[in-house]
Amino acid sequence: MPAIPQTQFTTIKLFTLRASIILLLFNLIISKYTNMRIEDVSPHKAHLVAEVTILPDEVDGVFTGSQKKTTKTEIEYYYGKAIILGDSANDKEQCPELQEGDGIVFSQFAGYHVKTDDGFCKVVRGHDVVAILDDMENINEETVRPTGDRILVEIINESIIDEDGVFNDTKQDPRELATQKGRVISCAKGADQFEVGTIVAFEPYVGNLIVNEPGKQLKTVNSFDIIFFVK
Repeated sequence: MPAIPQTQFTTIKLFTLRASIILLLFNLIISKYTNMRIEDVSPHKAHLVAEVTILPDEVDGVFTGSQKKTTKTEIEYYYGKAIILGDSANDKEQCPELQEGDGIVFSQFAGYHVKTDDGFCKVVRGHDVVAILDDMENINEETVRPTGDRILVEIINESIIDEDGVFNDTKQDPRELATQKGRVISCAKGADQFEVGTIVAFEPYVGNLIVNEPGKQLKTVNSFDIIFFVK
């Protein structure tokens, strides 16, 4: 078998070395994006990284919009923790009440999903946060704080007299269907300041339903959505 010329042998070694270097760089790049932790995600400016504590359903490795729990609130909103804030995420125009570590509520349609090796998070803007939770294990009127220009209200269910003349508090008066009423619980600093207990009216489809339980519905509503109020 004829000997391989030295120049050809050197060329083969260089080619092998280059291939090894390219493979090494490729593996480094891949590992950077596959071995990513939540703390590696850096939100830009008005964005924040929220670790989602109630995970949505996952199908073939892809997160769907629905969540494993099926109440209306839990389907429409994510509950999470603000773990990394961008430089302006808690500016006046975003969510001035927000601090790192706060429990938060935001729409499932807000922001961008990021799946990391140590959890599931979303990158959202500060103004996407519709409420701050002081206690994520016990969500009620004492632990929910409205954000931005929002107020927190408890929904008042209208009552009617049915066809048999019986007072029925499970049905809404059809004359009141155009508006929904709520009793003010608290107001964010940037909101119009209503006295606690004031009755406010707004369209039924505005606001964010934070608590949706039998006999108790809490909603955050933007000040500009208030149509009228009754002291």
